[in-house]
Amino acid sequence: MATNAQTMNTAVNTRAKMKSLFIYKFAQSTEYPEAYKKGDFIIAVVNDDDLANSLRDAAKAKSINSQKVVVKTYTSAADIERCHVLYIGGKTAGEVEPFSKKARSYNAVIITEAPGMIDRLAAINFVVAGSLIKFEMNNKIFKEQGLVISNTLEKMATKVVN
Repeated sequence: MATNAQTMNTAVNTRAKMKSLFIYKFAQSTEYPEAYKKGDFIIAVVNDDDLANSLRDAAKAKSINSQKVVVKTYTSAADIERCHVLYIGGKTAGEVEPFSKKARSYNAVIITEAPGMIDRLAAINFVVAGSLIKFEMNNKIFKEQGLVISNTLEKMATKVVN
């Protein structure tokens, strides 16, 4: 039983590491408004401690757009502050929407991982296909947030909503 738990924990950590690599790539491939190019680069995470820890580990050796990366975690939408990227770990619109709504008051890339989120709540939505992690994009939300994403990432997306 300990072996199964350890294997499951390794799978979760591997998935978190893959998602953190994607998030760094998304952030590096996004053009933010001028006000967001000063100070720390903030990545906020909701409901995914493994991902937050993986992002913190990577932040020790990486910067984004010459900015120091700071990873914050939140449990309440009311506590969300200005951030560059917000990952929301929720499986239903009811879990995701309060955080997404709050993040829309900032120029944040909103990232989720649940079916249907790309159509109205997320700029990027992770999808898992077998053992692969892929992503969908919503260009309309990027534009609403005042963000410009690289065409290269758009070409890599499995689905693009315009």
